[in-house]
Amino acid sequence: MLKRIFPLLLLLTFGCIDPLNMGKMKQQKHLAVEGSFTNMPELNYVRLSYAQPYDYPYNEFITDAEVYVTSSEGERYNFVYGGDGGDFYANTAGSYFPEFPLDAAAQIGHTYTLHVVANGRTYQSTPATVKAPIPIDSVHFEVDEQVFSFKGYQERKKWPGYRVLVNYQDPEHEKNFLRWTFASQYEVSTQPEEYISPSSGLPAPKSCCSRCFLSEKLDRFRVVNDRLVNGKKVINQEVLFLPFERYLGVKHKLKVYQHSLTEEAYNFFRIMEQQKEAKGTVFDPPPAEVKGNMFNPNDAAEQVIGFFDASAVATREVVILRKDIDYPVAPFRWPDDCREIPGASKEIPADWLK
Repeated sequence: MLKRIFPLLLLLTFGCIDPLNMGKMKQQKHLAVEGSFTNMPELNYVRLSYAQPYDYPYNEFITDAEVYVTSSEGERYNFVYGGDGGDFYANTAGSYFPEFPLDAAAQIGHTYTLHVVANGRTYQSTPATVKAPIPIDSVHFEVDEQVFSFKGYQERKKWPGYRVLVNYQDPEHEKNFLRWTFASQYEVSTQPEEYISPSSGLPAPKSCCSRCFLSEKLDRFRVVNDRLVNGKKVINQEVLFLPFERYLGVKHKLKVYQHSLTEEAYNFFRIMEQQKEAKGTVFDPPPAEVKGNMFNPNDAAEQVIGFFDASAVATREVVILRKDIDYPVAPFRWPDDCREIPGASKEIPADWLK
């Protein structure tokens, strides 16, 4: 059952801020690592790039590294560049996936280390022990309005949409740290018959296509600890906001992944979450130093950016239909062939009707 929430609007007055002279700052090129190894093979990947100086014109991804994960129990899992990343990691630059995906699954209680050999240098993570997952009892939604920016676009504006809320039971007698990530499949309906030619400015209707499907790994996450809820039933924990625009034009299948983190991983992702959600105002906290768990064992002075997360995951999938939401919102507008939306396809996903 969806509830209507009316947000409190805060009006803030801002003063003048002196511009930062980036020309006086020195930034070096550093290896950047993003890695996940879980009990669910679909989530396992490693992404490698170089963090460039601020004035560098493009990202530099690493495509020829040796990448593998080992365990304290003697297991080894090789990763290959551009392997089978599934629907949600397709065409991701700099990404490596398990050579044998179905065999690469983390075991609860095992300890894992990521190894990378790139450009003649060796890197590794600190070992991470996989904690038992905490089941998701239920997922539900509430209507709201929040600031949101679509992937690939810089504009941030307030949209009507829905808050995704989860319930779960926090285990007693231990510290628990959680992170949520998301995979999304959704259907859109567009208006190719209303297409306007950009060269002439005149109507140029297209005969195809108005119905498309998109699959993506959402670039959003949420982290919490159980300091205030240890051993209690957690109700209505907000983990995500999604606008009706595009994501709920027709139908949306959302998969929620609940990761049981180590404390080290929680501290890293907490800072990342704070910096990602900062609004860029004088009231934001100053940027904190993000210390990852990757390093060069042969050169302690070399700075390596990023984090390798080994965690167990519980998941829950829900289906949301636009017709079931009693909320006045305009239909998604895209006066063009729906295949022009980045990542869209007119092919119906195999399990779409389930």
